[in-house]
Amino acid sequence: MSNKTERNSAQEKSKKAQQGFSLIEAIIAIFILTIGLIGTAAAVTYALEFSTISRNVTKAKLVVVASIEEVESLRNSRRLNFKQFANVGSVDNSDAQNNFMGFSDGYSMVSSSPGPDGVNGTADDISTAPGNDGVFGTPDDTVDMKLLRSGYIRQIQIVNLSANLKKVIVRVRYTSVNGKVGEIVGVSYLNNDARTTI
Repeated sequence: MSNKTERNSAQEKSKKAQQGFSLIEAIIAIFILTIGLIGTAAAVTYALEFSTISRNVTKAKLVVVASIEEVESLRNSRRLNFKQFANVGSVDNSDAQNNFMGFSDGYSMVSSSPGPDGVNGTADDISTAPGNDGVFGTPDDTVDMKLLRSGYIRQIQIVNLSANLKKVIVRVRYTSVNGKVGEIVGVSYLNNDARTTI
């Protein structure tokens, strides 16, 4: 009898093992799996957005630092004298070797080509390429996107603090995720003490 009971018990266990999951258990498992996948997708999306923001901030910082270093280099190399460091309309070109028009007042596209004056952040920065005729300044000139840092605009503001000290403020705006605009600001001070390198 005990042998028969053991066989019946073993058969019942075998039947239960073969039954598998009930419909409710399967639905609960799918629900938990779905929540896990949604969480993973959200984490990946956030990581990609953060990566894009980080890259744009880094590039904007590089533009700010390069602009400030260029202003200091222009002073140190004496390509511009101290009185010429100003925005358009405030430049003093007296006693200067080269005529300088000044840094642009508002925001402008960041170009990799400084134009004829050789200074970035001025109105003559080149963002166009000659058209079919091969000559700049004709109606067939086109905007050359390779010369521009797409999504970045810059403003260089020069503030006179005294006869021998100027404040240089560089603002760079960049396009962030979902069309949002971020801004990086760098501030430097420029004195009337040009250094020469040997």
